[in-house]
Amino acid sequence: ADNVMAALAVGEYFGISHADAAKAIAAYVPANSRSQMIRTEGNVLIVDAYNANPTSMEAALDNFAGISAGTKCVLLGDMLELGSESAAEHSKIIRKVESLGAATAFFVGEEFWKAAATADSRIPALPCGPGDTVCSSVVLKDGNGHATGFFLTSKDLASYLTSHPVKGNTILVKGSRGTRMETVIPAL
Repeated sequence: ADNVMAALAVGEYFGISHADAAKAIAAYVPANSRSQMIRTEGNVLIVDAYNANPTSMEAALDNFAGISAGTKCVLLGDMLELGSESAAEHSKIIRKVESLGAATAFFVGEEFWKAAATADSRIPALPCGPGDTVCSSVVLKDGNGHATGFFLTSKDLASYLTSHPVKGNTILVKGSRGTRMETVIPAL
């Protein structure tokens, strides 16, 4: 809503009528992994995989929580370049996702993995590096069929999703550009 108001104000400044501006806004279709809605054979994806920081991640999760949809799934990649605040910010996002009650929550990247391992003894300390198939993922399931997983790379998550398909979900895909979260889209 704030972005629309800003666009209308800029349009007004340049002499564009509110009717013309509203028509242009209504016709806008996001691209390049920026707030795209994609329908696949089995899911509805909300893809915002161009950038991620604590503010944009929380806003995306708040917006996702407000969507009326059946089964929800969250796939989040690391927020990169946070420096000394990284562990605390990734932990905060994990807790926020837990409060949403999504049926599935998968996290990608070393920062999410380290934050989870610090908070949950069921997650092993990061024992290896990207590409090591022996320990590139951990998936925990509860008695209600909910799954939480941690993957070193988006390629690891894509491989998991190929062998464990997720169908009939509304799925939020978000992460910093460096995590390449768009890699998981073909598996959905």
